[in-house]
Amino acid sequence: MYLAHDEVLDRRVALKILRGQYAEDGEFTRRFRREARSAASLSHPNVVSVYDQGRSEDGAYYIAMEYVPGGTLKERIRREGDLEPAVALAVALQITYALSEAHEKGVIHRDIKSQNVLLTEKGGVKVADFGIAMADASASSVATATGAVLGTAAYMSPEQARGDPVGPQSDLYSLGAVLYEMLTGTLPYEAHGPIAQAMMHVNEPPRSPRQVNPEVPDPLDALTLKLLAKDPEDRYPSAAALANDLQRVRSGLPLAGADAKKTARMAAPPPPLSAAPEGRTAKTAVLPPVAAPVGTPGRGGRDRRGPRHALTALLLGVALIAGVAWALTQDFDLSGGGNQPGQEQPATAQVQVPDLTGLGEAEAVAALQNGGLEADVQRRESSWEEFELVVDQSPDSGERVEEGETVTVHVGDGPSVVTVPDLVWESEAAGTLEYEGLALGATEYVPSDFPAGQVVETRPAEGTEVDRGTPVTIVVSTGPRQVPVSDEDEKRREEQQKEAEKQREEQQKEAEKQRKREE
Repeated sequence: MYLAHDEVLDRRVALKILRGQYAEDGEFTRRFRREARSAASLSHPNVVSVYDQGRSEDGAYYIAMEYVPGGTLKERIRREGDLEPAVALAVALQITYALSEAHEKGVIHRDIKSQNVLLTEKGGVKVADFGIAMADASASSVATATGAVLGTAAYMSPEQARGDPVGPQSDLYSLGAVLYEMLTGTLPYEAHGPIAQAMMHVNEPPRSPRQVNPEVPDPLDALTLKLLAKDPEDRYPSAAALANDLQRVRSGLPLAGADAKKTARMAAPPPPLSAAPEGRTAKTAVLPPVAAPVGTPGRGGRDRRGPRHALTALLLGVALIAGVAWALTQDFDLSGGGNQPGQEQPATAQVQVPDLTGLGEAEAVAALQNGGLEADVQRRESSWEEFELVVDQSPDSGERVEEGETVTVHVGDGPSVVTVPDLVWESEAAGTLEYEGLALGATEYVPSDFPAGQVVETRPAEGTEVDRGTPVTIVVSTGPRQVPVSDEDEKRREEQQKEAEKQREEQQKEAEKQRKREE
């Protein structure tokens, strides 16, 4: 890897060059080119961008990619130790977004590890090194085609270590190992050699992150152990499902799924003894005791109130029973008084608004629905880095609102004005224009000193600011202009060809004579 300077676009780039001893190895060169194709097929803020790839004049294979100056996640962990759970969760969420994009395009990374997670200067995360990534359909055959298991033992899923077919859940297992490392500062398994370490992934259950670091919250502990399940079926079914649970943890909501609910119940404090049975919202009021009529005792203690007093007591008893029955059907405030006409009804249940910043539209809507809220999605002009991501919300995260309330979600729609990129020397201009938010207009062809098929000019010119979607005309080279040949030059060329043919015939005759002499 080299830090290089792109003289055309005046920017720093990371230049990956295949070592010379591997340049003639078919497997290495295929893997190198596959990395460029895999990464170039992904356009996502959390994936390192690939600008160019090819082979130099001296035969070196190279990939020019986005330079990420913040170093690797591994370096940060070595420098700082375990990360705060909130920081680890945010990093894991961004890696999950990158994997979701890759898996949707059918690409399995197969080497997710903290060394392949790069950090930007602003704390963002970008996944790099798709050198052994494969399309989902062919991953299983390639994994063992050379008789070697590809990947890194410290982060390798059990199925990958066994040489079995791999899939999206294999990447999620490796992400679980990275999350474990962030939360504890250590790897799930430590061994003296890579083979022993890989076998521990296959055979031994991991130690709970919370046992290593008591600061790890129970839901995050349960989520990490779910990722590290031996059986892929016991892990999350997709990166999108994992992102949903990571969002729930970040928002203080319980994990989805039965196992997560069990963990949440164990971690939650016991309900108060006065809690009403499920499904019943009315609070039972304690009515003041009804005073019994006091009589004047006669001789021998005999009650001399007579039938009229007995009827009065009976009526009071009926009234008491009716009052209790009515109270059980009404809502009462904390002082025990029932709802009188004109009094305000009790407020509905309140929930906390989750933090949606940086989520995709579908993920944000799912997070709100899982929290008992509705979503009103609105598009807003934004930078390309915020395109298709939530840039703002109302109410803000952390606020408590009534269950069922609508949260306005502003999703980045990209800039309305864009700059025409430099397409000179490009051979695939359409893809670059689409990436920049522009359209391919007319294509014109002219002879030039540029190789045939290369763009030599654009209209509007490079650097012009135009409305997004504007068609751009490209001018493509047909190669050097053909210069007419004079009759004299043509005659000289024919004579040279005849002389060359005569020399070849004489050489063949001399060779034949030499062969006969040797015989």
